[in-house]
Amino acid sequence: MRFIDNDLQEYTGTNFSIYKTNLGISEMSFTNGFAIPNSTNYANIMLGQCVDCSNSYYGWFNGFTYDKVLVAGLGFGLIPQTLSEVNGCSLVDVVEIDQEIIDYNISSGHLNADINITQSDIFNYTTVERYDLIIIDTIFHEGEMSEEQYQSLVSRFYNTNLNSGGVLYVPIIDKWLVK
Repeated sequence: MRFIDNDLQEYTGTNFSIYKTNLGISEMSFTNGFAIPNSTNYANIMLGQCVDCSNSYYGWFNGFTYDKVLVAGLGFGLIPQTLSEVNGCSLVDVVEIDQEIIDYNISSGHLNADINITQSDIFNYTTVERYDLIIIDTIFHEGEMSEEQYQSLVSRFYNTNLNSGGVLYVPIIDKWLVK
């Protein structure tokens, strides 16, 4: 899924900008040079719904069912919105470190109201909720998360916040840990 581009306000901020490309497609561009286009491909690839894409995500999600999801990283909200609107998940919690991104998404009004957004760093975030799927979508390149950081997430969430059969998933570094 993707958002209607006219519903996404253009924005220039401290950490990111939203602008329209020459084709009229909205794009979120971060100060580190990474950009997220308002594209159905982004969420489809990350959620293993792209059959023709050359990645392991599709195979991992094949046969895996989930209803309660924690997403670390908001961006445009394409993944949480797809989880809520398309996949019909009963619980979609999002942890985003950048208050500016949260404020943009709330003021733009393009996200479903049932998506719960909390401002926090995923490495410091504590919850009592249990999830079927925890997605860590906070890094843009493989080298941005060390093995120690990954192990910190495992120790933080694996035993405490994953339901039996649940998955801790870090797509950019190809980690899929089933409980």
